[in-house]
Amino acid sequence: MRLCCSLLLGILLFSAPMFGQVMRSSEEVFPSTALRTIAEQLREAKRATTRFKRRSALVRAQNLLLQLPKSPLKDGLKSKIEQVFRAGVFSEEAEEAIDEAIEIVRAADKILNQKPSPIDSETARATLLQVLNSPEFRVWNPIARFLQRISKWLEKPVNWVAKQLGVLLQWLGRVLRPVFELLSKIIEALGAWFWTWWQLLKTISPILAWSVLALFSAISLALLSYSILKWWRKRWRLQAEIAIAEVLIMPEQLLREAENAAKQGDYLTALRKTYKALLLFLDRIGLIRFREQRTNWEYLAEVRRKASSEFALRFQEVTNIFDQCFYARKLATANEFAIVRQFVEETRHQARLMLESESKRTQPKHVVGS
Repeated sequence: MRLCCSLLLGILLFSAPMFGQVMRSSEEVFPSTALRTIAEQLREAKRATTRFKRRSALVRAQNLLLQLPKSPLKDGLKSKIEQVFRAGVFSEEAEEAIDEAIEIVRAADKILNQKPSPIDSETARATLLQVLNSPEFRVWNPIARFLQRISKWLEKPVNWVAKQLGVLLQWLGRVLRPVFELLSKIIEALGAWFWTWWQLLKTISPILAWSVLALFSAISLALLSYSILKWWRKRWRLQAEIAIAEVLIMPEQLLREAENAAKQGDYLTALRKTYKALLLFLDRIGLIRFREQRTNWEYLAEVRRKASSEFALRFQEVTNIFDQCFYARKLATANEFAIVRQFVEETRHQARLMLESESKRTQPKHVVGS
């Protein structure tokens, strides 16, 4: 096993100079002209003033997508166009989907037109070693092998525990049976008592009987409503406190973990955690809707619609840094981490101010009488 791992690592290390050739060949997978044609059809659909013209442009864009090889880019564009048809081609959701599709195509075409920088074999080897030492390669495979090894050992103890639980449940059934029998007798006695009084009141006066029943029902309903309202107010206050804690504590935890990773020299992990903390801050202040399945370019399109142009440009800068280091596997350094960290600090300060002002605005006011 060790010999096989050593051979695999050696092949990966000495194949690093071939990465440049692989990147050049990837430009042929998605021709830039095809992406530009698709972008033009999407812009034509955006400018269309009639339903027929917009549908025709979107159908042409779909046909062009069929010519591209299967990839996440193709699936994302296809999903956006199908979303436009589902939402109605002139609805607000359809407009947002077209804008996001145009942004995705523009970003992909820009990346394809960039000339790849020459790759240093030493830098590629260092990046590869950093990837192989990441938690994804270092943790899960040993855990899987360990679980497979002890699965046979755990079989007998688990069966023994299940048997003991069965015995315990049988004992609880024997112990609790008298309790349930006593409860049933109490309920039966209460029912008999209620029926006796009901017959007595009906004998005296049917109107009096129904009046007492209506009063009893009203009091019970009032008590139940008061209990539900009290519980709801307590739950609402708890949710408000949790919402503020999620904004200020959960991203803070990610930032602390990023700082620890940066101190250990793992700038790629530090950059990933810092960028996720930034997305959480933006979600809590209402600039984006954070979802794990969404892409960074979808977040960028949403920020451009809701925030100022200066903020959108800075968010695009840190997004480019993250994409180049995490997806293009550019070697992450302390400089990239410092740029993203500074932008997150500024955004966190704005989020804190907005939360405090919102909390003061929604806080109930007490009127003091003279």
